[in-house]
Amino acid sequence: MFFVVTLLVCFVLFMLLTSFFNRKHKVLISFASALVVSMLLQVLEQFYLSSILVAAFLVYFIIGNISTFKSSQLKLSLAILFSTSVVTLVLSFTYFNQKTAPPDAEILRVMFIYYPLLVIFIACYAYMLLNLFNFKILQAANPFLYILNKARAWRRMMHMFWIISRKGLAHLIQQDHAKLPYVIAEVLDNMGGVFVKFAQVLSTKKDMLPANYIQAFSSLHDQVKPLSPHELKAIIDNKIGNMDETYESFGMEPIAAASIGQVHLAKLKLTGEKVVVKILRPDVKQKMTVDLDILIQFVSWLSERSVKIQRLGLIQLAEGFKQNLIEETDFDIEALNTNLIRKAFEEHNIRIRVPEIYSECSTKQILTMEYIKGTSFTKAVTSDVSERIMHAFLDQILVIGIFHADPHPGNLMLTADGEVALIDFGSVGYLTDEERGGMLSFLMGYSNRDTKEMAHGLTRVCEDGHLLDEKLIEQRLSRLLSEASFSPDPTSVMMKRMMSMITEMGLSLKPTIAGAFRAIITLDGTLSSVDDTYSLSAASQSYAAHMDKGQVVKERITKVKEQITDYIPKLLELPILKDNKITIAREENHSLHDFTGTLTVGVFTVICMVVMLASFVLQGELMRFLFAPLSISGFGVGMIILIVAVIKQLKPKV
Repeated sequence: MFFVVTLLVCFVLFMLLTSFFNRKHKVLISFASALVVSMLLQVLEQFYLSSILVAAFLVYFIIGNISTFKSSQLKLSLAILFSTSVVTLVLSFTYFNQKTAPPDAEILRVMFIYYPLLVIFIACYAYMLLNLFNFKILQAANPFLYILNKARAWRRMMHMFWIISRKGLAHLIQQDHAKLPYVIAEVLDNMGGVFVKFAQVLSTKKDMLPANYIQAFSSLHDQVKPLSPHELKAIIDNKIGNMDETYESFGMEPIAAASIGQVHLAKLKLTGEKVVVKILRPDVKQKMTVDLDILIQFVSWLSERSVKIQRLGLIQLAEGFKQNLIEETDFDIEALNTNLIRKAFEEHNIRIRVPEIYSECSTKQILTMEYIKGTSFTKAVTSDVSERIMHAFLDQILVIGIFHADPHPGNLMLTADGEVALIDFGSVGYLTDEERGGMLSFLMGYSNRDTKEMAHGLTRVCEDGHLLDEKLIEQRLSRLLSEASFSPDPTSVMMKRMMSMITEMGLSLKPTIAGAFRAIITLDGTLSSVDDTYSLSAASQSYAAHMDKGQVVKERITKVKEQITDYIPKLLELPILKDNKITIAREENHSLHDFTGTLTVGVFTVICMVVMLASFVLQGELMRFLFAPLSISGFGVGMIILIVAVIKQLKPKV
C-alpha cells in the first residue's frame, strides 16, 4: 500500500513540476526545492555540511534540468515506476534485512523522508535518461500502434527474405542471369501493394531501364479488393458529414481501384453536378510507411550486390517514389496543386483543361473534383493536339515553375469536342527561378545548337554545378549532338543519352530537374505512341521559335507572381509541410539546449557524487542505506549523461 501511495504522490509532483509552470517558475521551484531539502537535512542533524550542499546541488540541477524537457506522461510514469520499484527493493534488502530492531523514530524517518527522497532522485535520473536517449517508442503518439507497426514490419521483412530465398535471387544476381529482371518482378509481385506500384512506375522508365526490365515490370498489376459499401459510407460520414446530404447519388462500384485508394462517380446534391470522388484507404498510411522502408532496403540490397543494377539508379528512383507516394496520400496537396495549375493555365490562355476541385466536400482522405468525360490517350491524336500538349508542358516547366511529374497516358484525356484534359496532380514538381533559368538556357542552346549555352544551363541545374568543368561538358554535348543528328528523332535520343552521360560523368541533377527531364521523356513516349507524325525535335523547335528568352518570359513570370504569392503561403500551411518546418526549428533550437542542459547536470552530478562518496565512507548504517543507492547509481548515471552529451556535441551534424 505504501508503495502504491508513494507512486501516486511522486507522479502528481512530477506532473505539477513539468506541466503547470512556465520556465521562470520552474527555476524558482528548483531554488526552493534545494533550500527546503537543505533546511530539512540540517534540522534532522543527520548530515555533514558537505552532504547538505551535495543534496542542495542535486535538487537544484536535477529539477532545473528536468523542467526544460517537454512533459511526457508516459516517460513520467515509466521513470516513477522504475524508481519506486528499485528503491523499494533496495530498502528491503539493505535496511530491513540488515538492521535488527531499529528504533521507531528511525523507521519513521526512513519510510517518510529517506524513502520518498530516494524515489524522487532516482526518478529524476530515469526521466533524464529517457529524454536523453529519445527512444522512438516513447516519442510515438500511440506507443501501442508503434509496436504493432514494428511487428508488421518484422513480418513483412521475414516474408520478403522467404521469397528471395525461394526464388534464388541472391544466386541469380551473382551470375547476372537473364532471368534476373523477371525474378525481381516476381518478388515485387509477391509482396504486393506498394511494391507492385513501384514496378508499374519502373515500367514507364524506358529512358533509364533496359528493355528486358521494362518487359518484366509491365506485366504486374494491382489486385486489390475494393472497399465495401459499408466501409465507403463510414469513411465519408466520418470525414465530410452525412453521405446522403452531400451526394445525390454515389456509385458504390469503383471505376478504378489501387493499393492506396479508389475512384468513384457521384452527383452533388446541392448543384446536381457529376463529380469524381477519390477515397484513400483507411489504413494505407501505416502500411505504406512500413512497406516503403522495406522497399528501399530491398533496392539497396540489390544495388550492393550488382554494379549493373547500381548503375540503373534504382535507389534514387525508389527514394523519389517514396516522396511522391507520401504526397499522393495527402489530398490537400493534390487539391492545391490542381487549383494552382488550373489558374495558371487560365492566366496564360493555355488550352488544356484541368478539373475544378470542390473544397467543401474534400479532405485529406477524400477528394471531390469535376467530372471530365473523355477518352484516355490510347487512340490516335492529331499533330496539332500533340504539339499543344508538349508546348503546355514546357510552359509548366519554364514559365510557371510547377509541372505535372507523371504525364503518362492515363493522366491525359481527350474530350468529345477535341479538348485536352490533364488529371491527377498528386505528383507535382516545383522549380526555383534559378532552375527554370538553367532549363531555359539548356533548351534554347539546344534549339540553336549552341553547346556552350547548353553546358552553362546544365551546370546551373546540377548539384555543385559551380565546381563543374563547362569545357568538358561542352565537348561531350557536342559529340552527343552529332551522334543524335543521325536519328529520326534527334531530340528524344539526345535527352536519353544526356541522362546517361550525366550518370557516367558522376554528375547529379537536382532532384526537381531530374524529375522535369524524366517527365519530358515520359510525355515524349506517350505522344509518340498516339501520333506517328509527332517529333520532340519539331515540337521543341516550334516552342523555341515563339519563345523570346527575354521579353516573353518576363511578361509571363510577372503575370504568375501574384498567383504564386497567393498560393505558396497556403502550401506552407499544409500540415505535412508546416509540421516539418516547426519540427526542424524545434530540433535545431533544442539540440543546443539539450547539450548544455545534459552537460551541466552531468558535470555537477559527477562532482556531487564524488563528495557524496567521501561523506558516505564516514557515515553509519543508516547513512549507507541513504547514500549507497544514490551515490553509486547517481555517479554512474551522471557519467553516462556526461559522456552521451559530449558524444552528441562532437558527432558531425548531417
